[in-house]
Amino acid sequence: MNKRINHQLHTLAETNYKKFKEKLIPTKYEILGIRMPALKKLAKELAKDPDVDFYLKNAEYTTYEHIMLYGLVLGQIKNLSPETFFRYLDPLILRFDNWAHVDCIITFPSLFKKYPDEMLSHFLPLKTHGGEFTKRTFVLFLMAHCMDEAHIDTTLKHLSEVPQGQYYTDMSIAWALSVGLIKFYDKTISYLEQKVFTRFVHNKAIQKARESYRVSPELKEHLNTMKIK
Repeated sequence: MNKRINHQLHTLAETNYKKFKEKLIPTKYEILGIRMPALKKLAKELAKDPDVDFYLKNAEYTTYEHIMLYGLVLGQIKNLSPETFFRYLDPLILRFDNWAHVDCIITFPSLFKKYPDEMLSHFLPLKTHGGEFTKRTFVLFLMAHCMDEAHIDTTLKHLSEVPQGQYYTDMSIAWALSVGLIKFYDKTISYLEQKVFTRFVHNKAIQKARESYRVSPELKEHLNTMKIK
């Protein structure tokens, strides 16, 4: 099965797109140059394959696209238990070395929305993990799956406790806070007023929120006064 998948991946690769992706995504893995719609289509096909369990247990991780494909396949399978899902996903997370792996794989699995509290409990150790992209994984999980009425207080508290100082972690915190400002302005603004975030995270969150059409002009003006000089 791995040989077949390798052949499919190399068939989908585009030389010019490879050059574009290499400039866009800093990673230690080789980039083949496959467009995301093509990867998603292949992932959907593999998720329905009778041998998908064999693939999940024996997959290769030789390129950027191999890792992306594995995560996309995992997110497509509907009948996995949380325990099985974690068994496959946890080792994959430790292989993430770029923002695209995190952003594309962590933000969409339906299983996250089905079991948000179980997922949050499981991912909690990532909050203070030393890895830049493991912390980003935790933050984007919160942003994508726990930015709702039931979890907003817990989510904001966790965001304020994620160690800052690594660029891709800090950018994810700012992104999540900007979503908080859009969806739960009063609750999120109180955290910014406490100045619990670094100047970079604080100002970047305000910038991103002010760029949104979902924030009123009046609130944008208020946010502008809160920037840390």
